[in-house]
Amino acid sequence: MKRLKITNDHGWTPRTLRKQERKIKNTLLRQRVMAVRLVMEGYLGKEVASMVNVCRQTVSHYVSLFNEGGLELLLHRDFAPGREPFLTEEQQEEIKHLVLTTTPAELGWDVASAWNTKLLQSYVAKQFGVSISREALRKLLHRKGLSWTRPTYTLAKGNLDEQKQFEKQMDLIKKNLITKETEDAVLLYIDETHIRSYHVLRSTWSEVGRQKQVPTFGHHAHVSRFGAVNIHDGETVLHQTTAANAATFLDFLRMLKERYLDRLMVLVLDNARIHHAKMVKEFLREEGQCFHFIYLPPYSPQLNPIERLWKWLKDTVIANVFHKDRNDIIQAITRFVNYIHERPEEVLQRLGCAG
Repeated sequence: MKRLKITNDHGWTPRTLRKQERKIKNTLLRQRVMAVRLVMEGYLGKEVASMVNVCRQTVSHYVSLFNEGGLELLLHRDFAPGREPFLTEEQQEEIKHLVLTTTPAELGWDVASAWNTKLLQSYVAKQFGVSISREALRKLLHRKGLSWTRPTYTLAKGNLDEQKQFEKQMDLIKKNLITKETEDAVLLYIDETHIRSYHVLRSTWSEVGRQKQVPTFGHHAHVSRFGAVNIHDGETVLHQTTAANAATFLDFLRMLKERYLDRLMVLVLDNARIHHAKMVKEFLREEGQCFHFIYLPPYSPQLNPIERLWKWLKDTVIANVFHKDRNDIIQAITRFVNYIHERPEEVLQRLGCAG
């Protein structure tokens, strides 16, 4: 059998071909370059075939392509045109717009509040005269960048302009307080939460046909917590209490004052009543040199990173777990608190403040 030879290297060397191999993500195309390189290095055709797991005739074909047109021809691939799509590009865009901006009920098409593939199938048949399977519609929506996901709530009363203005204000404050790492001031996001034993059930692994059962007494113990988080270093301050009211809020402020002695505390917080209570205002008049409050725009919890800390806490120690009493909840929370105090970097990552 005639030995394979590279009759025209087109300026390539084994070394440069090896570098090119590393850049090619497609396995089959990388295999072609490897075959040519091995032949160029002096290996026999049958040896190369064994190395790249193809037949000797295929290696010969790769070498022939390379000799004729270099790497460009070697990597060129012709594809069959394929079948015409069921729907034109304009029709596909119309379906995408339909799913994202309307409901079947709004169009008088059905009583449903959201589109599914069954309803879309009937719509396409009626509007475009095209019969298409539900699976084909599902794939079409995926190609258009859509996915079947659970929506999330957003507060309808939130003012977008106020939220944008607040974010600009906070960017300026962070530049002055955080990037300079001043020892005279600290920026803290604070909030309070109630952790109830029945908080939520989450998806989890269980045996097929046997849904996991989480016991409950029917009455639900709860624990209240005030919290503050420093988005510069991930330090957290958590204060347990029996209730969240103006008096317990003042206890938390006094705790922060002791923690950050002789430092100005810039506190970002929401507009809950207890934050505007008369006793709080009186306290601030006396301790005004220690605290500066920045209130979030109304109905804008997404602008407070500590909300993500509460979600992490509840998903970690409350979801899918039976807590028989308040002390049981407190123990679970304590384990979580100890965990995050040792891992400030993970706290920043969870809050979206890392880097």
